[in-house]
Amino acid sequence: MQTSIGDRDAMQEDWYAGYRAKYCMDADFLAAAEAAQNEAPGSFAAPFAEERISYVLTTGANWKGPIGTFRLFVDKGDPASLVSFCGEDVKEIGATELAMEKTDFVPKYDLHVLILKRLQAD
Repeated sequence: MQTSIGDRDAMQEDWYAGYRAKYCMDADFLAAAEAAQNEAPGSFAAPFAEERISYVLTTGANWKGPIGTFRLFVDKGDPASLVSFCGEDVKEIGATELAMEKTDFVPKYDLHVLILKRLQAD
């Protein structure tokens, strides 16, 4: 599904604020999506397709205490893709990979990852 992320008109839509919060889209992520849309001649949307991944983390808080060692690795698959998710102290560990590591982790929310995968030009 082609995305509306990066479209200035989409930012005025009712769904946008919730979507932005769910995936923790920051200013750099949004600027990159908007720049890609502006560079796509004659296109009505950014040249990306959305891929979304969700994973329930909050039930882990019901276990016998915090998650002792929590490691999250996200691979966006292609350096031209954009990725956004809510995480703390996320580090780039490769051209396509990000990592987050926590000790005694108590999740406050479930994980929602948004990957904007660049569409191939015709």
